Amino acid sequence: MFARPFLISITLLFGFAVPLAAQQPDPNAEATALVRACIGLVADRKTGDAANEGRRAEARFRARLSRAPRDVEAMVGLARALSQCELPAAEMIAQGELSSQAIELLANALALDPTHWTARYVLASIHLRSPEFLGRAPRAAAEFDTLLQQQGARTDNPRFARVYEYRGSLYARSGKADSARILWTKGAQLFPSDSALAALARPASTPPTSQAPASLSTVRVVASAMPPMRASSTREIGKAQILNVAGGTADVLQSVQLQPGATRVGEGSDLYTRGGDPTETALLVDGGRVATLARFEGLNGGMFGAIEPFVVRAVRYSSGGFSVRNGNALSGVIDIETEGRPRERYLRAGLSLVQLAGTARLPLNRTSGLWMSARMSQTAALLATHGRRNEFEGAPHSEEAIVSYISAPSPTSEVRATALVEQDDARQITTAAQWTGPFHAAGSARSLLLSSRWLAPRAPLVVRANVTATDRTSAWDFGVLSRRRRDQQALARADAEWTVNESATVRAGSEGAMFARNERGAVPSSPTVAPQTPTRILDESRATTRQMGGYAELQLTRDATVATLGLRADALPGEPRTTIDPRINIATTLGRWTGRLATGVFHQGRWRAEPVIPDSLTPSGLAGRATHIVAGIERTSDKGSLQAELFDKRYADYARLGAGPEIAQSFARGVDLLASNRSGQRHNASLGYSFLHATMRLADGRTVRSPYDVTHSLTATLTSSLSSGWSLGETLRYGTGLPHTERASGARPLGARLPSYARADVRVMRYFRASSFLLTTLVEMINVTNRHNVSGITWDPAQQREVAMHSFFASRTVVAGGEFQFR
Repeated sequence: MFARPFLISITLLFGFAVPLAAQQPDPNAEATALVRACIGLVADRKTGDAANEGRRAEARFRARLSRAPRDVEAMVGLARALSQCELPAAEMIAQGELSSQAIELLANALALDPTHWTARYVLASIHLRSPEFLGRAPRAAAEFDTLLQQQGARTDNPRFARVYEYRGSLYARSGKADSARILWTKGAQLFPSDSALAALARPASTPPTSQAPASLSTVRVVASAMPPMRASSTREIGKAQILNVAGGTADVLQSVQLQPGATRVGEGSDLYTRGGDPTETALLVDGGRVATLARFEGLNGGMFGAIEPFVVRAVRYSSGGFSVRNGNALSGVIDIETEGRPRERYLRAGLSLVQLAGTARLPLNRTSGLWMSARMSQTAALLATHGRRNEFEGAPHSEEAIVSYISAPSPTSEVRATALVEQDDARQITTAAQWTGPFHAAGSARSLLLSSRWLAPRAPLVVRANVTATDRTSAWDFGVLSRRRRDQQALARADAEWTVNESATVRAGSEGAMFARNERGAVPSSPTVAPQTPTRILDESRATTRQMGGYAELQLTRDATVATLGLRADALPGEPRTTIDPRINIATTLGRWTGRLATGVFHQGRWRAEPVIPDSLTPSGLAGRATHIVAGIERTSDKGSLQAELFDKRYADYARLGAGPEIAQSFARGVDLLASNRSGQRHNASLGYSFLHATMRLADGRTVRSPYDVTHSLTATLTSSLSSGWSLGETLRYGTGLPHTERASGARPLGARLPSYARADVRVMRYFRASSFLLTTLVEMINVTNRHNVSGITWDPAQQREVAMHSFFASRTVVAGGEFQFR
């Protein structure tokens, strides 16, 4: 049914692409000039200013690569921006991440052009400057040997002299003083005016093993994952930010919650985007959609994420106005990009009060590699040391592992297979549904992701495909509630991207999915789960549905303006009709200011979770349609950046769900603000604020608050790199209390509020670098002020009063640990 409009949209996009396009003679000139400027700033020890210039260059190179993924000069320029401009001002963990990413990007460039001298020189220099425990000196030597062979006796480029200098330094480091002197002497003969080589060639000189090229940074990467110019409401969180921010518990999903646009609802891993419920935000891993990445799921969602942050390269979070490439989502998209193909051996082992973890990256040959990570979490020691054993009948524990095999059979292709397994179990004493007792929740998940990427050898065409399968089981027991559920889904997707010229890019794709659900158990037939309460037996049942969809998108670039026009059509799971979603996104830059505008229609199928315990007092329903309008402005400067976005989101097409008053329409309006300071080498700070006004109109005509109407959300973070390998991080969070319905007779739905939420966290890290390893130790204090935050209100029928339920970190919690990294 959707094929006709989908094909029409493709025809229109291709028809208009060519006449609107224009040529740009040197698309990398401006970014290259910024790199030259930042290198001069680094030489003047103005590393903070250099990092800002590097980020400006990075944005331009990435925009170029999104349109021309085979542009080797852009790849090398991006590597230089990250390594020579951004790395010198970065904190230690970020330096390692930048270095690894730059190596990958330069290796990709050399795969396309093995004779590119600058790419190989920058790659060799990164290896040379790396800490000794990484063991990169042999690789540096091999790259310099290739450069010596490539340049031969040529002297037309003065940079050729540095190859003789640095290769000789590597000989000296390994105790081969004679070989070093021979090479330096040869270099001095070829370049008689080079004072450095002349000094090294003198018999009395001492081999300077510390001299090396300027700091070289990393890169995040590749044509396989390079996004186009950033759309409205999209923010990127790197690995270093996930690991360093205090109070984020090094958790991928909880780190996303610190971003403006993520409504401050609680301490769990579920993400509530701009007043929407968690099921409205799509969760992707390497482009493939997965059902869940949560551990310890209960009545209020999951507590922690189930993916190890050390295998995550970056996370992109869109809180509205996202591209037509993503369907079946009403509010947002979380796109997790994992590590690429390992280029060198790496091992990590970590131990803390809560978990044992390990990671390995293993190159298998010149074209393939394998990485894996596993962790076991056990909270018994944490609960015992904090006097909280009485809160649990059985301490929460989980086990998980992720492994990925990546192969690049040619310089223009890549295939990847990733498997993720997880299981968890918890028995917390809970007060809910008018009863207090042990809530037993157990779950397990298995996911398989297959993906591939292919660049046409001669045409500007990129094709990507992925297949994702997820099998999730869960079991809940709480009073008379007993539920066993198994969810299965399989999705396949193919995308193509054709760069017509410098000003026009066309993208199109299609996807299909199958869903199945098995369920059995017993649920209460009243609002309480207390023993002897009447129940409704759920016979073994199985339900299935499917999804089909497709999209087409045209991106036009003219001067400093990018316009993206898209259309998608879907037969969504659980829906009887085809939906059509038009969307548009425009971004324009003037100096350091960038303005963005996005609008569109978004649909989602009703194949989502049913309520477990009936609640006749809380409005209920399931939205099927939303419209977004997002207008934003951003300013970047040498001191950091300022961002502001206004949004208006309107829900419609509600389906009946639950036992409460029926919802007819709902609205969410507000503003997100973000200020970040990256001007210093030692300090990174950010301040995010969101204002949200969310209301619902009920079928009986009443207007009430949305259950996620958190008026004010505020997050402030500061990470400081102190002397002698010390790092200090602080995080402050505040959120208006959630609406709730008082249990008094005749109470207005969601007419009351919980107490406001506030929490302060501190993390201290210490780095010990040795010749063969890096040891990182940390002490983290969560909820420094010991504030007893409330996560919900339940009714105590015995005392005929409301009882507050406190959050997991409602008391001061201290976690200590450490980890080794080595080769």
